[in-house]
Amino acid sequence: MSEIVKTACGICPFSCGMDVEVEEGKIVRVSGMKEHPVNKGRLCPKGAASVEYVYSQDRLKYPLKRKNGGWSRISWDDALDIISNQVEKIGDKYGRKSFAVLIGMPVLLAGFTNVGFIERFCDVYGSPNCFSPESMCFRIRFIGQVLTTGTLPSPDPENAQCIVIWGNNPHASNPMIAEKILNAKKMGQN
Repeated sequence: MSEIVKTACGICPFSCGMDVEVEEGKIVRVSGMKEHPVNKGRLCPKGAASVEYVYSQDRLKYPLKRKNGGWSRISWDDALDIISNQVEKIGDKYGRKSFAVLIGMPVLLAGFTNVGFIERFCDVYGSPNCFSPESMCFRIRFIGQVLTTGTLPSPDPENAQCIVIWGNNPHASNPMIAEKILNAKKMGQN
């Protein structure tokens, strides 16, 4: 027996609504959530391929160590021992401030990363160098939007007076936006 779990796609900032069909604890199919205001039942190629991402044979599921020109599986305990020994060697040889940690997208992926533990690790280790894309790239404008309105900006071409597409192909990468652009053109907007 299958069930539909309603969720939002986390692959890009649009967070499109997604209906995930689950059978016996395994995702079997995804589709766009019809009632979601952003994607209205459609998914882009990335979202539509999310089942493949989850169950890909190439996905890493356990620690690997380079050995004889290839990779061999090691235990989690061994991986943690190797990492902790290397981190200690770096601190002893070059000083604690020589160590830096780059976090994924802590604001946009707040449910997927635990920034507090990572920052605390840096504090205990003695390094002030904890960075994220938010501190050094365009994502800072997304942070302002998320903290102000609780959501990410989403284009609204159907209500735009002028649409400029530059260096993007929404017909291939984001069919929901492409459809809205075509709707705007049908309504006489350029």
